Amino acid sequence: MLTPLMLAAALQLTPVPQDKPVQPAATGQSTAPGAEHAMPGTQPAPDPSVPAGANPPPAADASQPTPKPDPAKLSVEAQFARYDANGDGSLDQAEFGEWLVALRVAKEADFDREKAEARAWVQDSFTTTDTNRDQKVSREEWTRFLTPIAG
Repeated sequence: MLTPLMLAAALQLTPVPQDKPVQPAATGQSTAPGAEHAMPGTQPAPDPSVPAGANPPPAADASQPTPKPDPAKLSVEAQFARYDANGDGSLDQAEFGEWLVALRVAKEADFDREKAEARAWVQDSFTTTDTNRDQKVSREEWTRFLTPIAG
């Protein structure tokens, strides 16, 4: 079973994945907006080793589906934003449950969210996290849930 301490450790110790590698601009090209309209004579000189009219390297194939990131590898803020489906700044029980189950499935592929024990675990975790009992979890409540208690 994932405890808040284990969740906090997983969230804080794993790097944030980079969705797309950053490719530097080809020599002689500017990434500044409007650079194609710069004053004459202000553009860098073209690189003589690059043939005129050479095409830049192709971008990643956009037709390939983007893999879903492992929720345990997203930053706390990125996870909150990802699971706040309606964008209201809080997680209702369904949104909270989606996040909690996604973390559990990432660690236990055979986890069955439909089992009574799983539903009770999500409900208990939500109730524990929703400290003001307004039926939603704020960022502050969620951060407190993930922060280990010193003792």
